[in-house]
Amino acid sequence: MSAHAARCALLAAALAASALAGCIGGLRSNVPAPQTYLLEPRLATVATEVAGTHENLQVLVPRAAPGLGTDAIAVLRPGGRFDYYLGARWAAAAPAMLQTLVIDSLRSSQRFALVEPDAGPFPADYVLSLELRHFEARYSDDGAPTIQVTLIASIGRRSASALGASVIANSEVKAQDNRLQAVVAAFQQATTEALGKLAAAVVAMPRGS
Repeated sequence: MSAHAARCALLAAALAASALAGCIGGLRSNVPAPQTYLLEPRLATVATEVAGTHENLQVLVPRAAPGLGTDAIAVLRPGGRFDYYLGARWAAAAPAMLQTLVIDSLRSSQRFALVEPDAGPFPADYVLSLELRHFEARYSDDGAPTIQVTLIASIGRRSASALGASVIANSEVKAQDNRLQAVVAAFQQATTEALGKLAAAVVAMPRGS
């Protein structure tokens, strides 16, 4: 084969590869992007008889139970089969999202002078450790799922070697329909209830010495 023929063959191969890549890219672009959901619970002001302090509270990112540490919307099906909704996700990983919501709910109580995440620039007097035990849609049959949200909180003085007290905040809400919008609405309600219970318990907790 002459040099000219070889160059023509190489050019033809390159053009064919480019056309194939264009076809593949076009196919991928037709795949719908996942729907992204943001929880915005209605945070009620926490009533407390304990006077506010000048102390700061640091809220740690929750430790997540297996399967709950991502932005995927978790599903638990009969027989203990764990899954995620296809084509849907949270706006952030569940632990980071719940950390922000816990901080917002505790700030509204005005029990502490400052409530900050663990990356906050100010020194903290107390630390709130969190565990995200449940944050999933639970199916028992072919009907609508029940949303379970469970947070475990432990608070203690930063200078202490042990935590002062712990509390479990749990909420279960059945979705009105087996549709994603109804499931997200149930997540919203269950999260609102769990946050309210958690904030009320935390502001009344005895502090570690």
